[in-house]
Amino acid sequence: MNRAAVFFATLLVAVPVSAQDAQSLSQFFEGKRVVVKIDMPGSQQGIDIYPLKDGMLDAKAYAKRMKSFPVALHNGDSVMITSLKVKDKLIEFQLGGGGFGTFGDDTDTSVKFTPAPKSDREKDLENQIANTDDPNKKTDLQRELDYVRRRRERDDDRNRAIAEDAAREKKYQVDQDRMRGGSRFNLKYDGKVPANITPQDIMAALNQYVSFPPELSGHTQQPVADGAPPAPQPAAPIQRVAPPNGAPAINGLQKGMRLEQVRAILGNPTGSADTEHDGLQIHSETYEQGTSVVHADFVNGVLVRYSVNVH
Repeated sequence: MNRAAVFFATLLVAVPVSAQDAQSLSQFFEGKRVVVKIDMPGSQQGIDIYPLKDGMLDAKAYAKRMKSFPVALHNGDSVMITSLKVKDKLIEFQLGGGGFGTFGDDTDTSVKFTPAPKSDREKDLENQIANTDDPNKKTDLQRELDYVRRRRERDDDRNRAIAEDAAREKKYQVDQDRMRGGSRFNLKYDGKVPANITPQDIMAALNQYVSFPPELSGHTQQPVADGAPPAPQPAAPIQRVAPPNGAPAINGLQKGMRLEQVRAILGNPTGSADTEHDGLQIHSETYEQGTSVVHADFVNGVLVRYSVNVH
């Protein structure tokens, strides 16, 4: 069994709520739009909530993440619930893609710089200076050595500056991706997630931080008969985002969107390909948007990564 298969098998074993109930919770929330009442960090770390504790919000962790990452969702923003995952002691309530830093996201902002080693000529000059007693010759050799050494140091300074510029550019790109990648709430429990948890329990835990639409707040969960599939929930309408000043309509993209939602925004792809990464099947599509080209990667029909390049 490959690593990816083992990973997903482990997740399935860890879920304390029955798979059917977890699926019912996911279908109840996913695709619906809510309004956040709190600024949220642009990271998959999200905000930690403890529903069974008095404090509920982990304020220290929240403050640290808000300092470490740009804001992805602002107080008052309307955003789609893109995923709800039930795990062992945790429920992930993912908004607008769940936060940058998940599978396929490049968060590395470092650019390696390695100083150039001494050249053979520099080493030879140092050796000659150490082994000559002639003052005039030593002066000439030292003058040449100083020149060779300064040239190496100038090259190092230039290459170091290039690496620093590249690192700043990578950080800027990562920050931009973080601001577009959504965020999440992590509902954490000391024991396992309660087996009888309902959508109303989740909404009650998040009520201070999220405004739910009336159709969700007033909805009661219907019991699911043994062996019967959960009742289908109405799909959230795909919202087309009008591009400003004739720019291509790519600002509506969000990680976590379904393939059909991406195509509704960008149109039919101009190219596609299928690849495998550690046992995961990745479907990639390319879209032409005016002078821009959008490359999107999907796993199980869900957008996990995209990039925009200008012609």
